[in-house]
Amino acid sequence: MNLMLILSMAALALLALALILFFGVRQKAQRRTRLDVNRELYEQRKQELAQEYADGLLTEKALQAAERELDKRFVSENAELEQLEEHAIGRGIALPAVIIVVLAVVGYVLFGSWQQQQHADEARRALPELAQQVLNNQQSAPTSEELELFALGLRQRLQQDGGDGLTWMLYARAATALQRYEQALEAYAHAYKLEPTRPGILLGYAQLLINIGDEAQLQTAARLLSELLQVEPQNIDGLSLTGAVAYQRGDYPQAVQAWQLLLQLMPADDARRSAVQEALSDAQQQLTASAQQLRVTVEISDALRAQVPTDATLFVFVKAVDGAPMPAAVVRQAVTEFPVEVVLSDAQAMLPDYKMSQLNQWLVEARTCTDDGIEIASGDLGAEAQIVDAATDAEVTLVIAEKLTNE
Repeated sequence: MNLMLILSMAALALLALALILFFGVRQKAQRRTRLDVNRELYEQRKQELAQEYADGLLTEKALQAAERELDKRFVSENAELEQLEEHAIGRGIALPAVIIVVLAVVGYVLFGSWQQQQHADEARRALPELAQQVLNNQQSAPTSEELELFALGLRQRLQQDGGDGLTWMLYARAATALQRYEQALEAYAHAYKLEPTRPGILLGYAQLLINIGDEAQLQTAARLLSELLQVEPQNIDGLSLTGAVAYQRGDYPQAVQAWQLLLQLMPADDARRSAVQEALSDAQQQLTASAQQLRVTVEISDALRAQVPTDATLFVFVKAVDGAPMPAAVVRQAVTEFPVEVVLSDAQAMLPDYKMSQLNQWLVEARTCTDDGIEIASGDLGAEAQIVDAATDAEVTLVIAEKLTNE
């Protein structure tokens, strides 16, 4: 137990006893209720929460949740409390008053701030060893209790001096392991602001954004990984995550490039090689599929050439052979003369998750319309549909030779 703390408590006890004896004969008793005590504790905790929020240890959302819980507990604990009756403090209660003061001091020392201080001291003592475990990802990973202790020690450090990039990074890693993702994101943001070129910060921040982020956060992760590879071009984890982010975003060329370089850098006996090779193979297949394109030449029969309206619109589109109505790709353009040549690929997809590269065969159609709608209307002119096997460079010719009806 801290000697200074014991002496302070003893001094407070003597001071309280002297005040009771001095004022007990001359003044009426002061009324003090359990509600008063709880209210003081409540206000004290409110101030502590506000300070933690100001120090960046709590998000606004976490602060609001903590304040709601504090309010709920305060109302619950004081709902049935009755105020103590007023009594005069005289010579007759001097001894009970002394006993109460002593018990209060002992209780405070045993169960109050000393216990918190002891826990905080323990956290600070454990910081070096736990920091090594978190930094080096040792096999003997810290337990949840050790992580809680580690996070407490780091909060003590951050409150004292504001912390540097490394301390904020360690706190972010501890918060991530404890699944406190909002705190982790804020901690990484602090760390990145203080040391924007530290590889561990860039990598950890990006990885967290990838694991929990949306499209906007994936873009941020991609930027962080690009900055990491500028600092360490051969960072294996950075290359692995760069490939993963690129694949998720449909940037297959970048995914292939990152994973190919990763395989060159990885040792031959690295257990992760097979997983990277599988991912690379998948990305290469996706890249090949996305490079597929179909060149369509549209001609018109002599019998219908004169019937093409001057304001005609030509639609050329690819659908699934099984008759699915939604086109996988479509080209629309004004037409003044034939033949017309167009190229269809995934770039002309109508939906981001339904593309030509997903089909093994293409049903190719062409028609002229007098409006901008793709639906058939009476008077439209069309060509007989053709089936083409999907390929990198496929070609087909369609001849518009019939009038269409919407029946």
